[in-house]
Amino acid sequence: MKQLKTRLYTVSTLVPKGARVADIGTDHGHLPIYLVQRGICPNCIACDIKEKPLENARTNIEKVGISSIETRLGSGLEVVLPNEVDCITVAGMGGEVISAILENAPWVKDNKYTLILQPMTSADHLRIWLCENGFSIETEVACEENRKVYTVIKAVFSGECFTPDEVFCRIGKLKPDKEDNIKYIEKQAKIIKSLIDERSKEDLDTSLYQDIYSKLLT
Repeated sequence: MKQLKTRLYTVSTLVPKGARVADIGTDHGHLPIYLVQRGICPNCIACDIKEKPLENARTNIEKVGISSIETRLGSGLEVVLPNEVDCITVAGMGGEVISAILENAPWVKDNKYTLILQPMTSADHLRIWLCENGFSIETEVACEENRKVYTVIKAVFSGECFTPDEVFCRIGKLKPDKEDNIKYIEKQAKIIKSLIDERSKEDLDTSLYQDIYSKLLT
């Protein structure tokens, strides 16, 4: 049984046991295969916008002899019906792209769905979109892969819309209780520190960023 790389493994740990999953941007289909083989999910829909990755997924699925994973070619959630899934995973894309995928599928605004999202970039954009569109971020877990630190977000629709503050935008629900979480928080603090330094050079007010920086480090 093939092991997942760190990012996808972290995604798999947040998938509710027994959930029917739609994996968007499945690429080689490694996540759906793992979820079914491990008995986490009874069946999965592996989706990708490109035919080549989907061919790779089909090949890998056939190799392990799994019949409960269906592959579908299409953009985002356009090829998934609301009554077919309980959980949606989107990994390996930018935060803006993930937000657009969810924006184009308004049916996900229902608390019966669990969203497991792993943005490669612009996690702050994704957090803002989720909060402003009524999704509650239940948990986040940071993970390191190839010397880069990422976050995995688990969210459910609550209907409560708000605009998060800058600290939440930067680190969400991450807490400094694990090594990778600390690395992620420190990375965000360095970004803010560079903004402070830039504004200082231009004799601009840095008080807002100083406040954010201190909160990130507490």
